[in-house]
Order: sequence, then structure tokens, then C-alpha cells
Amino acid sequence: MTTTQTALPGWLIEAETAHQKQQRSAAATALRRAKQHARQINTRLADLGIEPIKHASVGPRGQVQPAKLVGADYEQQTYEVRAVWSEQDETVELHTADWESPSPEFGRVRLLQTLADVAAARRETPTIPARRRDYRLEAVDAMNYQADHLSSGDVEALVRAINGITAALLMTTTNPTT
Repeated sequence: MTTTQTALPGWLIEAETAHQKQQRSAAATALRRAKQHARQINTRLADLGIEPIKHASVGPRGQVQPAKLVGADYEQQTYEVRAVWSEQDETVELHTADWESPSPEFGRVRLLQTLADVAAARRETPTIPARRRDYRLEAVDAMNYQADHLSSGDVEALVRAINGITAALLMTTTNPTT
């Protein structure tokens, strides 16, 4: 202990030790779950006679790496298909990504129930969950709207008033250091 540090009370040292134990236990549980899900994906694929390009595995940070079943075929205009564990459905689901996108994002297309589902998934556009809205960014964008281009002076006054109120609210609800 350095001279600038103060001694912690015994109960706080015990609390920190208990917290670290809980964190290790939670991490171990998450790793076991990830390994189990990877095994379940690979078992389901084997049951259907599917030999993936890359089997499901657990990544370096303990997350499930999906199995890659088939790559995209640009000539046939089909998508890459990956097998992922669905916690909600407790089975394997198939994901694809639009290869025409500049930054493809994989999303669910269907559950893997039969071998034919893989062939069908190759032709299905993924359903990507909507991202959370950033209301602060939307408010800043609205404030930057140029009211000068509006055809009515009354509307311009309203837009400017709303921009002022928005700025005031943002100033009271955000931390100026971030």
C-alpha cells in the first residue's frame, strides 16, 4: 500500500472479494453456455448431414462464433448462410447478409428444420433488427435545420423557438464533459 492510499475497512475488502468471485462465476457460466450452444449447433448440423465450411466455435472473448454453411455466390445471386443458436427458439436459426451492401450485416431468415431450409435461406434477405434511436443526435440534427428556407415567417419563428427549447433541454440533460 502506498502512502497516498488509505486503508479500506475490512467489510469493504470482503465485499470486493465477493464481487470478484461473482464476476468470475458469471464469466464461467457464460463460457459454459457458449460452449454448449456451439456444440448444439454442430450436433444439429451433423444430424442433418451438413458439413459446414466452418464449424460453430467459441471465440476468444467467450462468444459463440456461428457456423458458416455456404458462401455467397455472386453469379447465382445467393447469400452466405450461417448457423446461429436461437435462445428464444432453443434451436438453430439461419442468418444471411446482403453481399451487395457496403457493410453487410447478418440477420435471421429462418429456423433450420430441414436440409431444404439452407437452400431456401441462400435466397432470402435477412431481417435486421432496427437500431436504437439516438434521440440526442436527432435533436441536434433538428436544431441544425435551416429555417431560412421556409416560405412562412411564422413557421420560421416556430422552428427557431423549438430549436431553442431543444438546445436548452440538451444542455440540462447532458454532461458537458462528454
